[in-house]
Amino acid sequence: INFPNTSIQLNFKKINKKPFDIAVIIGNANYEKQGKDIPNVNPAYADAKGIKNYFTKALGIKEGNIIYLEDATAAQLLGTFGDSSSHKGKLYNWIKPNVSNVYIYYAGHGVPGDGDGKTYLVPSDADAQTIQFSGYPLSTLYSNLGKLPAKSVTVILEACFSGISQSGNLFKKSSRMIITPKQSLVPKNVKVIAAGS
Repeated sequence: INFPNTSIQLNFKKINKKPFDIAVIIGNANYEKQGKDIPNVNPAYADAKGIKNYFTKALGIKEGNIIYLEDATAAQLLGTFGDSSSHKGKLYNWIKPNVSNVYIYYAGHGVPGDGDGKTYLVPSDADAQTIQFSGYPLSTLYSNLGKLPAKSVTVILEACFSGISQSGNLFKKSSRMIITPKQSLVPKNVKVIAAGS
């Protein structure tokens, strides 16, 4: 399968560079390379490149201040954002306290847990049948971002958390079910823009 690598080229008004602003951009498109039964997200690479263009040109974020991951694994997500016991991942180390504006962009699968009410970002090496162990909890992401000493934190999610994608059900080996995830608590200092509920 060929994944689109080019995004729509847009021109932005020149802006001064913001030397302390930081972005994390994740484009998870290829889930099948790990031999998993999770469908791919074909536009994720192009979307990630498009948002990188926007962040650098329209928001003035320096190229060296961008953590850019294609097909991020669980270990990469943990290393970047931390886990439920510590928020001091790579992103935390890059922040200039009370100065840095932080932008997080994720394009890829999101999925509800199996009856636990939680929602998860789906790393490229996740197992859909044991997502509670191989996924990255959205609640952990929000909680850890809320603890960052940043001036502001904005999250943009290009993910649906229904467990169903345009390519089919993420839980192929199970009967069709409808799971209603609980709303993850978003800290007051974190803004979220989500493509799906």
